[in-house]
Amino acid sequence: MNKQLIQLYDYNVWANERVMDHLDTLPSEVFLREVDLGFKSIAEVVSHLVSADNIWLNRIKEEQVSTFAKKAFTDLKEARQEMDELQSQIRDYVSSLTDAEKKVSYTMASGRQMENSIAEILQHVVNHGTYHRGNITTMLRSFGYQGVMTDYLVFLMK
Repeated sequence: MNKQLIQLYDYNVWANERVMDHLDTLPSEVFLREVDLGFKSIAEVVSHLVSADNIWLNRIKEEQVSTFAKKAFTDLKEARQEMDELQSQIRDYVSSLTDAEKKVSYTMASGRQMENSIAEILQHVVNHGTYHRGNITTMLRSFGYQGVMTDYLVFLMK
């Protein structure tokens, strides 16, 4: 089970890196360009991903979760550094897991009490990332740029 979770999380990191690498090839203003597509910019989507992943890491480690405070990134380099550091922490945690089926209890921002296994939460983290990478692709297309392939099967072929 742990091997599968590690592979799944490695896919998430790989896909995020592909998106960030692609963004790095585009004019720097694309990252902050405002758009009306659910989020106001790619920077805001990345901020949401980093903030949410940080909250989920705290929850699975059963540590105190502070309020849902999004960091406003001013450029791609800053966002990438934050994302890389957080992904490294999550990867280390996933690699050290001895019981991925352990249930953890937590409180949602709405106040609702929840309980899920660590494996279920990590699956959610990966699905959440996939969803929002799609948001980024939609934004890029609206700006006249192509997205980048981040399908799981492409990851497996690498």
